[in-house]
Amino acid sequence: MKYSAIILAAGKGTRYHGTKQDALFHGKPLWRYAYETTISVVDKDRIVVVGKDIEGGKTRTESVLKGLEALPSDTSRVIILESARPMVTKEQIIELLQNVHPSTTFVRPLVNTPIYKNGTYINRNDLYDLLTPQAFDYKLLLEAYKSGKFIDVTDETRIMFEYHKIKPFFIETESNLFKVTYPGDLDVIETIYKKQIKEKKDE
Repeated sequence: MKYSAIILAAGKGTRYHGTKQDALFHGKPLWRYAYETTISVVDKDRIVVVGKDIEGGKTRTESVLKGLEALPSDTSRVIILESARPMVTKEQIIELLQNVHPSTTFVRPLVNTPIYKNGTYINRNDLYDLLTPQAFDYKLLLEAYKSGKFIDVTDETRIMFEYHKIKPFFIETESNLFKVTYPGDLDVIETIYKKQIKEKKDE
């Protein structure tokens, strides 16, 4: 299979109060972490960093479409990563790419109890927290995106389900895929970073 990758690094970072993908973390901008891990698995010429290699769109959906169209046309499977989840591991990327399901995503069980705004409770045991990265059949995802039916969707598995009726394959994973959203979230990333460094030294 021909693997390709899109790294999303074009957000405005409204809740972060700045472009979080450019925030320096141990001397490197945040987006470089996902990129350098991806390049250890996927050929450099088959990686597109939206917001760096090409201009991002007005929405996530537009940015993903631009990334898909910029990839080599012989791509068979594409993985989509976010610069805001910098601690993704090489092993996680390989696991997603080698999975043969056309729509594959990492998930985590919910920790908090979700509740609708009208006060109705939901059983958290029936729910997952969807994470990225996610991997897809490239041609099927591109077809769905080019349909023009999707304007601002925050998750590609939803697009695959609504357009192709393909339910995602879930892989429960570790807490290292924490997403940087607010300025204080770098403290959480620091803890994950130190843990990963220690694990590498202990190997």
